[in-house]
Amino acid sequence: MKLLVHGLSKSFGSVRAVQDVGFSCDAGSVTGYIGPNGSGKSTTLRMIAGLVRPDAGQVTIDGRPLASLPNPGRSVGFLLDPAAHHPGRSVRETAVLPAVMMGLPLGRVDEVLATVGLSSVRKRKVRALSLGMRQRLSLAIALLGQPEVMVLDEPANGLDVEGMAWLKGLLRSLADGGAAVLVSSHLLNELETYADRAIVIDRGRVVSDRDLRRSSLGASTFVTGPDFAAVERALSEAGLDYLRGSDRDGAPGFLVSRSADEVGEVVWRRHVRLSRLHLSSGESLEAHYNSLTSPEFAAIEEQGRA
Repeated sequence: MKLLVHGLSKSFGSVRAVQDVGFSCDAGSVTGYIGPNGSGKSTTLRMIAGLVRPDAGQVTIDGRPLASLPNPGRSVGFLLDPAAHHPGRSVRETAVLPAVMMGLPLGRVDEVLATVGLSSVRKRKVRALSLGMRQRLSLAIALLGQPEVMVLDEPANGLDVEGMAWLKGLLRSLADGGAAVLVSSHLLNELETYADRAIVIDRGRVVSDRDLRRSSLGASTFVTGPDFAAVERALSEAGLDYLRGSDRDGAPGFLVSRSADEVGEVVWRRHVRLSRLHLSSGESLEAHYNSLTSPEFAAIEEQGRA
């Protein structure tokens, strides 16, 4: 199944939380959804889940709205808020309720509790669980219907080092089995080790959609100039593939998968001034993210739109 987000926008009063956000999450892949606090990540995920009504745009699962699916939990699994469970119910009772609603056999509850490592505490009250255990319980519920799409908001919160390694393996195995996995995370160095793509959202807008398995690994050319928008226009008009990024000194610019000579000639022919043009060995996801969400980049971007 494929998750498609198209043109989502949402305002709360005068605050524009999400602005024309669009991306896809394909079967067989893990897509990271990253951004600063308050950037619109959780609002996007809640709109995907139908918990927040968008002002504009739509979300489809294999071309169909979530609400039109006959048994949504069998198609999409969500982990959005580990604190949402009733504190007075046991671990197993908490998982049994959604299983009954989805028409699943109760044996499936025991299967998923074993998968997430909670079999030994199945009779324990939710109030007695650590944050990490609540995360595992939420993940178990998301897995109940064996969905082909998973949407997870910060699933690593509260997990120790061993738990993080387990989670990475689980998410990777789900994708390798054909699921489309969308996961938000602040642990960028960890995300880079198991995700296929990373979508960066900042101030409610998608500012980058990066292929982690290809674009960030090879050598490329870094280019930037005094007129940031003009440089981007030149690259776009020439049909060159590029990513917003930074060089070793943190200067914001563009990473282009072409030689420096070719990039220089493309920009020169369009009479655009450059301040830096050099080969780059590629940058980490964290460096790429910081270049997009830094105050310096925001100021340059605003000048480009003016």
